[in-house]
Amino acid sequence: MTNDRSWKDRYLVLVVRAWPGLLGDVLVLAVLIAACRPNLRPPDSSPTGPPGAPLPALDVGSTRASSADGMAMLFVPSGEFRMGSEIGFIDEQPVHTVFLDAYWIDRTEVTNAMYNLCAQSGACNQPASTKYSADPNFADHPVAFVSWSDATAYCAWAHRRLPTEAEWEKAATWDPVAKESRVYPWGDDLDCSRANFDDELQQDSFVIPGGPHCDGYDISSPVASYPSGVSPYGVHDMAGNVWEWVADGFFETQNYYAISPVSNPKGPERSAYRVLRGGSWNLNYGYGRSAYRLWFGIYDSYDGMGFRCALSE
Repeated sequence: MTNDRSWKDRYLVLVVRAWPGLLGDVLVLAVLIAACRPNLRPPDSSPTGPPGAPLPALDVGSTRASSADGMAMLFVPSGEFRMGSEIGFIDEQPVHTVFLDAYWIDRTEVTNAMYNLCAQSGACNQPASTKYSADPNFADHPVAFVSWSDATAYCAWAHRRLPTEAEWEKAATWDPVAKESRVYPWGDDLDCSRANFDDELQQDSFVIPGGPHCDGYDISSPVASYPSGVSPYGVHDMAGNVWEWVADGFFETQNYYAISPVSNPKGPERSAYRVLRGGSWNLNYGYGRSAYRLWFGIYDSYDGMGFRCALSE
């Protein structure tokens, strides 16, 4: 017990001790316990440092965790990047400079275990097929059979949102040190050992360059299974595994890149289609190039469709 109580504390003890009877004894005990009790505060999850020192500045490599699903999120600083591809299709052109405000993006795709939390709460629909989501062996695989509408509902439940197409591409392909875009998250050369691509023979006869079973999985893989394939920002599985829904609409008859805003573009307002990025384990479109764009309707789903979320800073 400390000896630095104020004069008011000491006076209260003297008064109570002068009070006859049991009530006085009880009050004395309460006062003594209060004086001896340590100064407890609720835990603080905010960053800490030496007294008076500024908090660490956010930069590439900064992380935070979602309280809703435990997802680790990575920080992408504000700034310009070059969006699109000169070697891609017409809808990937022209290559243009885009400025984005700072944001956070999920380190991995949302898993079956995470999505089940939302479904069990009633805030999300069950996937169109529960073939994988109900199998505990696939708990750490990306959720699949989810539509754009399902993905949007999940991100809202988790207090996040779907990334814009520009946010997704910057996190996947932009090298902030070299100030240039990569073809794939890890570099410019296709390497089927760095991601989960279409190299199986169960569903079709197509095999991505590298040969059958190059990536080690016939179907989806647990998230973060390819550490050598991370993006410059440390984000996993931005090539292969499952296609990832983004927020933006898509017009087949309009080249949006030619008219898109230079700052924080969000895609066409009115469209029956939404964009998917990154490739999957069972479709060869684009070979997982970061700039490649696929699109489906907002209620479409199949076993190669998943997503990740983002959060504005």
